[in-house]
Amino acid sequence: MNNRQLKKRLRSSLQGMIRQEQDFGRKDETIRLCGEIMRGQTAVPAGPRLGFWQFLAGVFRFTWAPIVLFQTGALLLAGLFLAGAPKELRYIPVYVPLFVLAVIPVLFQGQYFGTGELEAATRSSGAQIVLAKLVLSGAANLVCMTVLVLLEVRLLGGRSDLGRIILYCLVPYLVCATVLLQLIRRREKNGMPRAVAMSLGSCLFWRLSSRVAPGLYEVSAAGIWAAGFAVFLVFFAREIYFIVKADKEGKMYGTVL
Repeated sequence: MNNRQLKKRLRSSLQGMIRQEQDFGRKDETIRLCGEIMRGQTAVPAGPRLGFWQFLAGVFRFTWAPIVLFQTGALLLAGLFLAGAPKELRYIPVYVPLFVLAVIPVLFQGQYFGTGELEAATRSSGAQIVLAKLVLSGAANLVCMTVLVLLEVRLLGGRSDLGRIILYCLVPYLVCATVLLQLIRRREKNGMPRAVAMSLGSCLFWRLSSRVAPGLYEVSAAGIWAAGFAVFLVFFAREIYFIVKADKEGKMYGTVL
């Protein structure tokens, strides 16, 4: 460092110290203004806390469009697959994970747009936000899967196969939904791509198993599929319990940052 650079750095440092001294003289005025602002805030009555259903209506207003769009797209893809695939029940689980894939954009909206910190700063807890989106997405899933089951009953089998069709739909769905909630609860930054990979990988797994082990799909409703439904229903119910408990305690339940 030559003399010119040294003088320049010293001069800028001295100017900074002078500005700090000038600002220090206005410290008392700043404290007084802050005190007045705080006293004014205490005079404002606190607003009533939003009830869950009122909050759910607010979330629905901002998320209904992507929910309807993605769920309708998943239903159309499943319908096209159903029309083009062989008319066998064992191909049903292949496209059911698409409905979980359609939920991912809504649940990971905060991570995608980088607003996880804003969600954490709202009056509503992160658990309430996740629960509201889950209720809305689950309702859309229920409607679409009901339509799909009716199509499957009409195209693939009669009412005698209704129990098997329902199990073939619910077991893959519960598996993917449980893994999705686990990814959210772990607060991983790469949770969204992992959730997408999980859904698409599940479609591939059920496709391969339908060809490699077709006997798996011939098991009666009282066998492996019913056991799988019971097991993963317990895991899924436990995740919902964690969300409700976190909401009551005001915790975040895996805010995605």
